[in-house]
Amino acid sequence: MRRIRIAGASLAMVLAVPAMAFAIKDSAELEGRAPFERVEIVADLEAYDGLASWVDMYDRGPWRHPEATARRMAERGTRTLFLETSNYKKKTSIYKPASTSRLIEAAHLHGIKVVAWYLPGYDNLARDWRRIKKAITYTSTNGQYFDGFAMDIEATVVRDINTRNRRMITLSNRLRDFVGPDYTLGAIIPDPVSQRFWPNFPYRKVHARFDVFMPMAYWTYRTRGQSNVYDYTRATLKIIRSETRDASVPIHIIGGIASDASAMEVRGFARAAVNYAAVGASLYDYPITTLRQWDQMKRVNR
Repeated sequence: MRRIRIAGASLAMVLAVPAMAFAIKDSAELEGRAPFERVEIVADLEAYDGLASWVDMYDRGPWRHPEATARRMAERGTRTLFLETSNYKKKTSIYKPASTSRLIEAAHLHGIKVVAWYLPGYDNLARDWRRIKKAITYTSTNGQYFDGFAMDIEATVVRDINTRNRRMITLSNRLRDFVGPDYTLGAIIPDPVSQRFWPNFPYRKVHARFDVFMPMAYWTYRTRGQSNVYDYTRATLKIIRSETRDASVPIHIIGGIASDASAMEVRGFARAAVNYAAVGASLYDYPITTLRQWDQMKRVNR
């Protein structure tokens, strides 16, 4: 069990910082400001390695039966659970905190790491920051916490792309300042191959603030067949490496919607992820992934 420590202050003191310290809707005023706090928690690349699975707030079974969920994930070779803690539409910072606690503890009991993810809207940075901080510093009943954090960069509530980019980067800066340079952060990004709702995505700026790219390469919306899925996955990885100008950038690739994918298409996805050196791969999401699909995905556990 690791301990959470805030540099220069107790955790309780930091969580008591008034929301007004970040309570603005436009990011311009924050540019150039020094961080007022930093948390010292260890999170490394291992949490993004190999086979993973996802649980969001719309999945009933995992929240009702955390222990059974963790046991079945372990039986299927899952190394990491990506668990949604909240989004910009919800009223609470942590969704179902009691079930979240049980999921963390049950997963850890089976050797599965748990990475929190949150979807910010960028229309209210104070709210987004408050919920991100709650996820990173959340502790379970017996003192365990998440093994990492990933920010879901996809909301289009802020329609103007320049404003959206500015606010996303400002929130990312605050996040990086808070966790420090040695904490591995994941960036869940729009599909690089065919996304249209985030024009000219700022890959290099995101790369400067996050350690792992997690593209939503949802080929189930765009192509069919094992060979085409293989090519689509390869293209996704190639674009990220080209846009970041980093051939070795760590990428955990998220494949299509499991209920819309055949086992052979999943085979093509997993083969491409391995052949083109993704650090890890997963399907979206856990409750709708079949045993045949799990069998194909196991190849990513090299």
